[in-house]
Amino acid sequence: MRHIFSRLKPALTYILIIILLLAGIFLAVRFLRFGFELRPWEETEETGGEGQEETFGERQEESGGPEETDGEWMTDEETESCPGPAEGGEIGEEPETAPEAEEESPPDLMLASDLHYLNPSLHDDGPAFWKMVEEDDGKPSQYSEEMTDALLAEAARKRPDALILSGDLTHNGERQNHLELAEKLRKLQEEGVTVLVIPGNHDIQNPIASAYFGEERQSAANLKSGEEFYEIYREFGYDDAVSRDEASLSYVYALDDDHWVMMLDSCQYKDRNHVGGRIGEETLSWMEDQLKLAAEQGISVLPVAHHNLLSESRMYKTECTLENNQEVISLLEQYRIPLYVSGHLHAQRIKKHKEEPGMEDGEYGITEIVLGPYSIPPCEYGYLSWDEEDRLSFQVEEADVAAVAAAAGSQDETLLCFGREGTELVRSNVRRKLEQAHFPVSEEMAELMETLYANLYVDYCAGFPIDRRAVTSTRGYGLWMRAAPDSRYVREMEEMMLDTEVSHRQWSQQQEKLSEEEEPAAEPAE
Repeated sequence: MRHIFSRLKPALTYILIIILLLAGIFLAVRFLRFGFELRPWEETEETGGEGQEETFGERQEESGGPEETDGEWMTDEETESCPGPAEGGEIGEEPETAPEAEEESPPDLMLASDLHYLNPSLHDDGPAFWKMVEEDDGKPSQYSEEMTDALLAEAARKRPDALILSGDLTHNGERQNHLELAEKLRKLQEEGVTVLVIPGNHDIQNPIASAYFGEERQSAANLKSGEEFYEIYREFGYDDAVSRDEASLSYVYALDDDHWVMMLDSCQYKDRNHVGGRIGEETLSWMEDQLKLAAEQGISVLPVAHHNLLSESRMYKTECTLENNQEVISLLEQYRIPLYVSGHLHAQRIKKHKEEPGMEDGEYGITEIVLGPYSIPPCEYGYLSWDEEDRLSFQVEEADVAAVAAAAGSQDETLLCFGREGTELVRSNVRRKLEQAHFPVSEEMAELMETLYANLYVDYCAGFPIDRRAVTSTRGYGLWMRAAPDSRYVREMEEMMLDTEVSHRQWSQQQEKLSEEEEPAAEPAE
């Protein structure tokens, strides 16, 4: 027996070596084909599971808001199932009721920006409409109605002290869109949810107000003045304001005896429609009067405008920040206002103003929260609240478009899986534009490049943190660096990574350090 085994031993050794060589060849082919690790966010329909979607930003949304893990990139969307008929969520249904508190609690707010609402009556789903959608910045305007209804359903269910809409209410300022949106807001307000609005640069005197029928875009009636905006939206903050600015559509609304919202009209539309924003001199004077009055009465003030207070983006550098932002910063910081909320940028951002480099985090400086564009999935809004010590906290939440669509009896598969399919619509739009660049690579390689850029874009807009090391180690990034290292797209990816090294989806007001001038004097020794 030993003799037989000794004779077979060399043969078995040769067989084992052959098996190992074959395994090595298989793995080498596999790695050359797909890279050493084909990360989930690089997967395409050919290489990954059908409809699978992964991003560089974490998407675990629990009751306390997004929660970050150490170095892991996880997503609920991997296991997301499409909902069946949902219960609740429709405006007009009984909202969830909480036990009545003995004392009034501090107010809480829902905030959304850049709805860009487009009513179905202004398009026929034809060539002109789809040309607009494909050339846009990712807004799936074919679902504008359903996305808007989902936001209002969230407000009806959560019942904040107010729903604040910080401008760009309509697609391009079409009068019909304004009227239809105002009717929706009226129904929500009848359900007991206060709605406060201000205009954005798209809303008044917009020369490209449009309807989309047939082959060509058609001009549509717009709003000619701020007075027309007021007449449509006067019941959403203006008529109940404690003060209105005579020079603009700015006003102050009292949430309760201790908290005001200062709704600032930062738009320029009196001579023509401007993209950029500015707070006029008369409005600055009005602001100072209101801030002084609030300080005397111990009232907390939250300023909200459409345009940004700070320079928030390396990628979007022009016509985003207020033209006279330094004047506005100086005024707000004079009264130690902790937070300013805006929109316009189409990217979720949180940034603190620092007068000098090296300023410590605990030192006072106003913080700006830029709300992401609600009209671009994942259809985000902000939730802001004061605690018993009058400190603010904020987190980003996502409207459940799918649940509202299911409750309405929709049979549209995209709507019924909108948590996953909505962001895929954005990615598809971005990839389609990149296809037109015609990079000198194979179709498969181009798809990896396009997928990487599209995923970065979605996470950038949503304010998710992006891990630079994870991105630069992907095969798609390597292909970008070989095929088009000097292209605008590589530059934009670098800017996106630099802007979103940390999460921009939650914030809480910290105890500020007192400056030397503010520190209380020491008690004299006896």
